[in-house]
Amino acid sequence: MKFLELIFFIFFCLVSFGFTEAQTQQKYTGSISVTEKRIADAKEEYKKTKRFPTEWKLFYKGKEGDFVVFYDWNGQEIHYRYRRNKFDLDGEEFVKDLFQGNPYFIQGEWTGYYFYSLDSRGRRKVLPEKKNLPAKEEEFIDLHTVPIFKLIRYQEIFTDELLY
Repeated sequence: MKFLELIFFIFFCLVSFGFTEAQTQQKYTGSISVTEKRIADAKEEYKKTKRFPTEWKLFYKGKEGDFVVFYDWNGQEIHYRYRRNKFDLDGEEFVKDLFQGNPYFIQGEWTGYYFYSLDSRGRRKVLPEKKNLPAKEEEFIDLHTVPIFKLIRYQEIFTDELLY
């Protein structure tokens, strides 16, 4: 009887070890691939091509004023204007289905950027300056600069993988 229990225990350990190893090899990382283009990469490309992508796969963060905020894997943000002012009820209706943390495919029209300049002591200012296009290269490629878009369309990204 003890021999049978020992064999069962060894078999159970081997099966569970093999299962956990298979899980680590195929770890689910989310609906947006880790290799997807990041905002910092697009800013570097802007130096060469003077063009910034208008379509993104990003995660939804929340609303800030007249903007909805999305972020990439690095945590860098893009702001999308979804309404003209706080009385624009059509804009509110347009973004009512967004859910924090969910991945989205977003299309927008690039309109400008927020630039956090340095004060007289060399520290970043708390409030950004809104800049319009064309973007100044040295300002726009700064890590703290936040691109601003007009939101045209968004679509939630669903996974094709089975999660268990």
